[in-house]
Amino acid sequence: MKRDARSAPGLGPGSGARARSRARSRAAWLAGRGWGRALLGAVGVCGALLAVELVARSGVFDGQALPPASSVLARAAEMAVDEGFLGDVWVTVSAWLSGLGLAVLLAVPAGLLLGSLPRLDTAALAVVELARPIPSVALIPLAILVFVEPDRVERSLVCYAALWPILLNTLYGLRDVDPVAKETLRAFGFGVLGVLWRVSLPSAGPFVVTGVRIAASVGLIVVVSAELRAGGEGGLGVYLLETQSGGGRPDLMVAGACWAGVLGVAANGGLGWVERKPGAAAPGPPHRPGRPRPQTPDGLKEPGGLKR
Repeated sequence: MKRDARSAPGLGPGSGARARSRARSRAAWLAGRGWGRALLGAVGVCGALLAVELVARSGVFDGQALPPASSVLARAAEMAVDEGFLGDVWVTVSAWLSGLGLAVLLAVPAGLLLGSLPRLDTAALAVVELARPIPSVALIPLAILVFVEPDRVERSLVCYAALWPILLNTLYGLRDVDPVAKETLRAFGFGVLGVLWRVSLPSAGPFVVTGVRIAASVGLIVVVSAELRAGGEGGLGVYLLETQSGGGRPDLMVAGACWAGVLGVAANGGLGWVERKPGAAAPGPPHRPGRPRPQTPDGLKEPGGLKR
């Protein structure tokens, strides 16, 4: 007697949907763990490198225009021990970090001031909304005329570009503070500075870290762009220009750009770790019944990231 195929285990009408659901659940479980995310990320990078290698060797593009991934990786490994290239990296990193640090020193106090004084915040809103959309790259010619020296041009542009994400996130953090906590401290006799120091600033801390993380990525783009336009004695942008004019080595140019990307990934990962660290977010104000609990800056339900 023949057995109906539909009665066999795993071959029912809903077996395909159940299998897909189990596969999605396993993928979500893997992505929810730190080593799982790293593994999936490594798989994605290897897949992208393999695709570039195949396309470069297929003859669709000129080999001089699109170097194979293997050649780029070899040049990148050589550059990692090249003192001249490491000096250029340091020039870029120093201008990047100094401009970012200056932006933090300006934006956080300004955000605290504007967030604590609503009338001043309203008065400054028009200026902020007018200046914020101006691309920093569009200000490179003006910065060259004003500051003349390339390193000052780069630092000033990084500061300008990084100022707005930090300022706005500081304001968002102050607006997210529970008013019950502030009123409680005022009832105990604390003044404006006491409330700001004990409640507002700790509650806005995760938002400030998010702003710095966003500003770091923007600042790296701006500093390399400024080096490409303003020139100077060193830097990743200057290295790329010299590589282009010195015979046109696409493998060196792509490898230099990849190292710039590594800097950005490292900065974003480090600040993201600080942002997700449980101790980075100060204890929030007491929860008010009937009011939804504030979420972390990335919209996650808990500081550690995804729930397990």
